[in-house]
Amino acid sequence: MGIMDSFSSPFETFISSLLSPHCYNELVMKQHFFDMGCNKMLLSKMLGYAILVGSLLVKFPQIVKIKWNKSGVGVSVFAETIMLAAIFGSMAYGYTSEFPLSAYGDSYFLFIQTILVILLVLYYQRKYLAVLVYLVLCSVVTVLMFQKLLPAQLVSMLAGLSLVLSLISRLWQSYCIYTEKSTGNLSAITMLMLFFGSIARIFTSIQETGDPTLIWTYILNTLANSLLIFQLGYYWSAPAPTSQQTKKIQ
Repeated sequence: MGIMDSFSSPFETFISSLLSPHCYNELVMKQHFFDMGCNKMLLSKMLGYAILVGSLLVKFPQIVKIKWNKSGVGVSVFAETIMLAAIFGSMAYGYTSEFPLSAYGDSYFLFIQTILVILLVLYYQRKYLAVLVYLVLCSVVTVLMFQKLLPAQLVSMLAGLSLVLSLISRLWQSYCIYTEKSTGNLSAITMLMLFFGSIARIFTSIQETGDPTLIWTYILNTLANSLLIFQLGYYWSAPAPTSQQTKKIQ
């Protein structure tokens, strides 16, 4: 009995952190397992934290691939920079709006990893000054965000623009792939993780925030990511373009 109590106590604590007091009472105490509203809340919370954990490594395969090949050929710095701005918009909006961490927390990890991708691509292109500029600018805007020194109007504008920026970023990367007839060093694993993560994010945003800005951000990301996945399959066996060819487009 003591073993069961020691097991159930942490489990109940974990479940209670995922549910509202009403849903905890319905699902755990009264064991009304068919309460659809509470089941949706539980699923949304679990998906949100699963994405949060997964986002720790979502761009790691891309980082490893660039590092392994010592080249960022096929990865558009322009597209990644636009995506970085979109991620920052969602991150700043979620932080200043005080949304639940499970609703937008993955943007923190995506922000850091996207910066690393850009820095690696620039480093292997030997654009060392650009590397320094990126580091300084990203550090400054991040500090301003956490200190809540960014104007509320600017944060709202960035969040609104993240819809457009996310779409432009993915479409520009898609255009680069189409022009080069190759995916270069783009990571298929990263693209797939981003695709499934954006699908799950549509559900969690609807359930936890109901905010149309966040919801449409993830809908557009899902559509654009699906196009990139199609291209990854279509151009899978194509040779990687040369760095000179890539520079003409990026």
